[in-house]
Amino acid sequence: MEMKNQRKKGFTLIELLVVITIIGILAGIAFVGFGDVFGSAGRTTAQKNLKTVYESLAAKTRSFPMSDEVSSVEKFVVWWRNKTKDTRPELWFIGEDEEVKDLAEDEDSDGIPANIPDDDADFKAEQVKALGYCVALPGNNAETRNFLANLKSGAFPLMWSRGLDAGDDKWDAGGAWGGEGGHVLFSDGTVRWYDDTKGKDENGVFTKAINKKDGNDKKAEPTSNIQDALPEGWDIYKPE
Repeated sequence: MEMKNQRKKGFTLIELLVVITIIGILAGIAFVGFGDVFGSAGRTTAQKNLKTVYESLAAKTRSFPMSDEVSSVEKFVVWWRNKTKDTRPELWFIGEDEEVKDLAEDEDSDGIPANIPDDDADFKAEQVKALGYCVALPGNNAETRNFLANLKSGAFPLMWSRGLDAGDDKWDAGGAWGGEGGHVLFSDGTVRWYDDTKGKDENGVFTKAINKKDGNDKKAEPTSNIQDALPEGWDIYKPE
């Protein structure tokens, strides 16, 4: 009886390489998709935290510290903590921030504080640098004493993600979001994310502050410089 050779069926090397390539492409697409989801979740959390800070300012403290009593970001954080009794560190430290991650992984550091201290002297230098936000504070004069009164001057920046300095239109790579952009909390309570401060039309996402000496006929103009958007007498402080 004549025996017929039977060939075993299987994948060729080329077929295996094609399958592996396709799996790699699909995995890459899935990774990017999940990255976007996680990133969006982190931004949403940070936005809610800024909103919490604002609501406590407007509803509980009904005031705003002046720069002669609160002259740094960490002093502002402690001032807010003592006014509201809210000690949660996650309001001020952004989980996606590389500075925060480094603190958590560094065995020689004190890490992120379990609770915000009631004295700024209890903040360690590396903890201050990891605070997520810059803050604008008013000078000590009659026009800037009352927080609620200042809301009448229009929406201007109160706090924003670390990494944006006066005169810049982009957040730097050392910022809380690695140079991808940042949140801005405005005095009317809105919180917005910006990739940069030029905006789509390149004119600027802020509105230049109109001071009394400018006259009532002065028209509001757009600006990308966050300093120009602040009322007269307000100063910028950043974690350092």
